[in-house]
This record gives sequence, structure tokens and C-alpha cells, in this order.
Amino acid sequence: MTDDALDLTVLGLQYRVRDGASFRTILNLERLKIASGEFVGLKGTSGSGKSTFLKLISGIVTPQSGSVSWGEVVLSQLGDAERDDWRGRYCGFLFQDFRLFGALSALENVLLPLTFRGRISAKDRKRAIELLDTYGVPAQTQASLLSRGEMQRTALVRVLMTSPKVILADEPTASLDYHNALQVMDALTQAAADLKATLLVVTHDCQMLNRFERVLTIENGTIRGDGL
Repeated sequence: MTDDALDLTVLGLQYRVRDGASFRTILNLERLKIASGEFVGLKGTSGSGKSTFLKLISGIVTPQSGSVSWGEVVLSQLGDAERDDWRGRYCGFLFQDFRLFGALSALENVLLPLTFRGRISAKDRKRAIELLDTYGVPAQTQASLLSRGEMQRTALVRVLMTSPKVILADEPTASLDYHNALQVMDALTQAAADLKATLLVVTHDCQMLNRFERVLTIENGTIRGDGL
């Protein structure tokens, strides 16, 4: 796996799902390029394929035809284990529903993914506490007692613990009020800038989309916008 710049290149991508006796095309994308470190907003109506697109470019699912490449790695040609390894090394996800364990503390939630890699070091724990403090989250508070804004910032810290090269966010502010949404987007864009990470945010919120110089739209199974 290469550590060089991770430009995204999508070519001839097609993804279909079975619909009764036939198949329905969810995405049919001829060509898309996103430069390493670029910030891109993605919009589209409900059911247009936005979340499916994130799954395709991160290797969670593979297209029936076409290719998805990050830098020199053709992700769509790797086996399941290799795609999982790539995602663990380079990609961070931020979701609308936080995906926190309510009975665990904010700190425990942040450190939980690291347990799958082996023993958590004192350095990891110290960094997690510092990041939670930076984003205004009480580390020892049970996740179920956090505000919704604090929950999403905890989820963001969990992403940042691996210092990803690519951050994919799926409606990260949809369940937040305006004030908390602004705080989360400020934190997300600043963190991505600090990491020099590629940031792709799916959102229907025009206030959030206005932050991006480049905005793509999924419509009728394809993507349109500048610089395809």
C-alpha cells in the first residue's frame, strides 16, 4: 500500500441492485476525479445514491463494473480483507447517527476501535483525552448523557484518532440544531485541513454546502458538477 497522495479516480463505475426479476441501476458514473486534500460537498435527493457512493469509494461494496482508485491503489480490484485493511489505514467515517455505545464513556467510545489493533498505549489514551478536551467533550461522561453536539464531536475524535488521509461524512449535521451543526462543521473542516486529508461531505444543508468550493450533485444515478 502506498503513502503517496491519494487522488480519487472513478472510471466507468456501475452499481446495480436486484429489483424483482430485473436489476435497477443505482449509480452509473463515467468519470470522476477528486484531488488529494480537496474538500468536496455532495448533495442529492433522498434515495439518489449518496450513501451508496460513499460505500463504493471506500470499498465497503464493489461495483459490478468500472474502477475506484486511490492513488496507485485500485481499491475495487482488491479482496475483502485488503479493502478492509486499506479502509482501516486511510479512511475515516463520520455518520449522522453517531454510532456510539451509550453505556460507555466518551473516552471509551473513542478508544474502542483501537482495541481491534491490539493493546491501547498510554500515548493513545493521552491523545484521546487531549482531543476530547480540544473539542469540548468531557472524557469520562457516559455517552448517553452527552448532548447531541457532544456526541457528534466524540464521533469526530474517534475518526481523528487514526489520522486518516480520507474523511467521508454522511449527513454529519442532519440531526443537530443550527448552533451544534456549525460547531461540528467547523471542527470537521479544521481537522481535515490540519491532517491535509481529503474531505467528502454528503449533506442536504445549503448552509453547509456553501463552505465548499466544489459541490457535486447526484441525480438520476449519475454525478454532475465542476471538474468531473
